[in-house]
Amino acid sequence: MFNKIVNILKKIGRLSFQTIDMIIFKFISIVYKNNPKYKDLWLICERGTEAKDNGYWMFRYIRENHPEINVYYLIDKSFKKDYDKVKIYQNIIPYDSFEHKIAFILSKKVISPYTGFIEPWSYKLYKMILDRENKKRYIFLQHGIIYNDVSEFLNKKSIRIDKFITSTQEEYNAIANNQEYGYYNNEVVQTGLPRFDNLHNNKPKKQILLMPTWRKELTVPSYMKNSDSKDDLFLKSDYYKKFNSLINNKGLEKILSNSGYKLIFYPHYELQKYLKYFKVNSKNVVIADKEKYDVQELLMDAKLLITDYSSIFFDFAYMKKPLIHYCFDELKHYKAGYFDFRKSGFGQVVSGESEVIELITKYIESDFKLDEIYESRINRTFNIRDNKNCERVFEEIKSL
Repeated sequence: MFNKIVNILKKIGRLSFQTIDMIIFKFISIVYKNNPKYKDLWLICERGTEAKDNGYWMFRYIRENHPEINVYYLIDKSFKKDYDKVKIYQNIIPYDSFEHKIAFILSKKVISPYTGFIEPWSYKLYKMILDRENKKRYIFLQHGIIYNDVSEFLNKKSIRIDKFITSTQEEYNAIANNQEYGYYNNEVVQTGLPRFDNLHNNKPKKQILLMPTWRKELTVPSYMKNSDSKDDLFLKSDYYKKFNSLINNKGLEKILSNSGYKLIFYPHYELQKYLKYFKVNSKNVVIADKEKYDVQELLMDAKLLITDYSSIFFDFAYMKKPLIHYCFDELKHYKAGYFDFRKSGFGQVVSGESEVIELITKYIESDFKLDEIYESRINRTFNIRDNKNCERVFEEIKSL
């Protein structure tokens, strides 16, 4: 009970501070409202530290094809690799800065694949206090195809989205006019993800990608902006033990050595803080740091994907390349949704390390041939498959 009261008091204090800060910046923004930089402003952001996902590809498309649009990208300059990617297109505003707050207040449209980053304050609080007339438009680009039921986190009451981007017909059907999500047909659109435009250019290398998703119980999510860590819990987890065992498997090392392939191990963004605990002796296994590797480039470079529950398997299937689901546990932080990859997915589901090794061997020996059953499912799922995803999203944003 005591902890509950403390948490409530902390929340009240945080929201009170945000309210005061918002009101102060609302008055300050009056000075800037006639500045051409902020006129009809579109604001794009990912996590404030990155330019890797749908936000980057949308920004790049607009700058290259629609210079008449006044669009700016939010990113922290200290994350140089990603900052430099955006810099060549100009129009950058420093993330979490004075200017960020002014730009957010004066912007007409805010566009992001994530929630909780582009907004300097609680977006729900902002809508209640400064945007009661709902003049600002929020476009949710997504950072993957939704296949679980995430209505608890992405319902309209929680995040007030004005345009919800989807990719497949099944995904659209699961979200539009679903009372759990709360969005109507005109608020949900099937366009495809902006980053899909680049997937048509993939030229795989002799690489296999191991990319599992995160486990909420093992970390404090970055969107909570809390520096707490759970190292002891992580080191005791099956997640750590199973994946550390797999990347050190002697059979895997032999396969990689004989075939000339490398295995790239890239844990989810939210678990990258624990990379230091993964140790390998093989020169053919690479532990990939998010600061040095781009997720989309890794997907494009790989001939085979090994994941667990990560929705990134949709991107890989979109490129018509084989994948394996290594599922030794159950994912606890999402409810089951419309898509059961065990019954209608694009790759085999296994629970044992030896089965993973057998399948890697099979795919290397077959030169990574995609099984017909999975290719057929991919073709049915992606009824839109071209390089006009950014174009469709742009038109939807413009129409708001």
